[in-house]
Amino acid sequence: MNTITAILLVGLTFPALAPVPPELRPDPMARGYVGVTLGEGVVVQGVEPNTPAAKAGLRPGDVIVRVGTLNPGNYSDAVTHICSFRPGAVVEIEVLRGSERKLFKVKLGCRPPELDQPGRYPGQRFPIDD
Repeated sequence: MNTITAILLVGLTFPALAPVPPELRPDPMARGYVGVTLGEGVVVQGVEPNTPAAKAGLRPGDVIVRVGTLNPGNYSDAVTHICSFRPGAVVEIEVLRGSERKLFKVKLGCRPPELDQPGRYPGQRFPIDD
């Protein structure tokens, strides 16, 4: 290639293609988040709007029977297990709704920072995810 050709090629402009954003990668230090409030045992008391739980179809009154491979016996078991997954992970959550078992595949979100505020969980030693 001679110098004139090289100069002409440098002066050419090519149409820019719009960048395609890659799939968001989970933050390697974050804990998984579903977006439910659990009551006694593993009964779903509330589902926050626009959270992974709401998008998956979980409802208040659902009793969590299984999270991934764990059959949680209480609130702490369920929360600890969910927090062990990274945001973006897809976790199977099986619930008992009335007399019927339902299975949901939930893509976990990132735990909101306000959940770690001191005093958010009165009477509990450590703040835990819901």
